[in-house]
Amino acid sequence: MYDKYKTLQNALKNLVIRGKEWKFTDMNWNEADSIVVDISGEMKLKDLKINDTNLLDPNKKEQLESLIVACFQKAQNKAQEVAAEKTKEVLWFDPSNIWNMLGGWWIPGMS
Repeated sequence: MYDKYKTLQNALKNLVIRGKEWKFTDMNWNEADSIVVDISGEMKLKDLKINDTNLLDPNKKEQLESLIVACFQKAQNKAQEVAAEKTKEVLWFDPSNIWNMLGGWWIPGMS
């Protein structure tokens, strides 16, 4: 079982999930993502890019902060989904269904 957990840990560490937020038109008239966040399957921040330099204006500080948070949350949610899928793949059980994992035992305080 330890080998399976190690395999899972390595798979999650090497996984990169990208979150994107807000579109803008760049100098070449191409549509691009304003904010891009990359996180690992272990939920660790790998990279943050602010592609829309207009957001660096001090008057847009709050907008920039909220876009970064929204972008990170998108990436984090996707990473959690992917991590659950990888867990099912490697360990052969669904971590979101702990009830069945415990064999349906009744645990006080859990309904």
